[in-house]
Formats: sequence, structure tokens, C-alpha cells
Amino acid sequence: MSDFHSIQTQTGWGRVLEKFAAWCRPEPGWWTLDVGCGPGLLPALFAERGCVAFGADFDPAAFYPRPLHRSVVAADVRALSFSKGRFDLITASNLLFLLADPGGALRQIRDFLRPGGFLIALNPSERLTMSAAETLASQHGLRGVARRSLVNWARNAEANHRWSGADLTALFAGAGYELLEMALIMGPGFARLGRGVVGLGV
Repeated sequence: MSDFHSIQTQTGWGRVLEKFAAWCRPEPGWWTLDVGCGPGLLPALFAERGCVAFGADFDPAAFYPRPLHRSVVAADVRALSFSKGRFDLITASNLLFLLADPGGALRQIRDFLRPGGFLIALNPSERLTMSAAETLASQHGLRGVARRSLVNWARNAEANHRWSGADLTALFAGAGYELLEMALIMGPGFARLGRGVVGLGV
């Protein structure tokens, strides 16, 4: 079993994605796309809510030993084959913080949203540090893949990107979105959620 699969099915990440899916408030019949979907738990959660849900991930190994949703594809965000303006909602969960140019990725994603469609992202917040992750893991008695995935997430966030509210507002604005709302979830607020819409005049 791959780490991607076990993280989404055997650790607290599954509950985090359930909270994220609820916060996204997708409506039945919406076309949704999760970019960087891993095995596909978030698209599966959207499908349960009546959406026409798709997922895309750059790494085919993310789908091993089996995808968690039938409509997932191995694809780079820069080479998606979907029609322009097709989606009502596009999500990027735990992806942008790993990219050298997250703003560029958001601009590319924007092309696939319908007018008035939503981009919703889950990113590490400024509260996520390795020390804080270790403390939370110890408090909750996390072991094995659960502890390792949390600490590795913090390590990667420290090495790449973490976003405060002001940082996320600037990231969205620079890519042509208006940030409508934010929320912090996961322990003391390790994950920052942001909902944006394509800005007027873009």
C-alpha cells in the first residue's frame, strides 16, 4: 500500500478532508475538480454530495493500489484536458505549498473555472512548524504513518510555503482571485482554508 493511500484512509487526514469537503459547500450537480488529489478521497466525498467529481494528480503512484474514486487521472495542472470554463468548483488541497510558483498554478487553474466559479485551497498555515507538529502528535499519541505524515507535512511546509491570512490574500489577488473567506482547521490551526472567486475584470 502506498503512503498516499494509507495517509488518506488510515490517518486523521481523512477527517481533515471530510471537514474540508463540508467547508467547500458544493451543490448537487456541480462539476468539481480536485488538483493534486492523491488517491482521490476528496473527489469521492464530493461525489457523495451529488457532484460530478474529478481528480487529477501528477504522480500515478498516488493511485496505487487502487484509486478511491473512479474519475481520477494522472495529469499535470499545466496540461489538463478538460474544457475551459467547465468547473463550478476547483480545489487544491495540500498542493500549492509544494510548488515553486503557486501563483502561476492558480492562474492556470483559473482557466477551467466558469464565471463565478470557486477556487478553494487548503494550505499549511503560519502556525505549522515541526516543533508544533511533534507536540500535537505526542498529545494525541500518534504513531507510525499518522505521526510520520504530520511531521513530514510540517517539514515540507517549513522548507517551502506557509501562509498567514495576509499571505493568502496576496497569493489569491496576484493570481486574479478575490479571497472571500478563510478558516483555520486541524489542531491549533495548522491548515488554512481559503475560498476565492475570479476577480472582476480578470
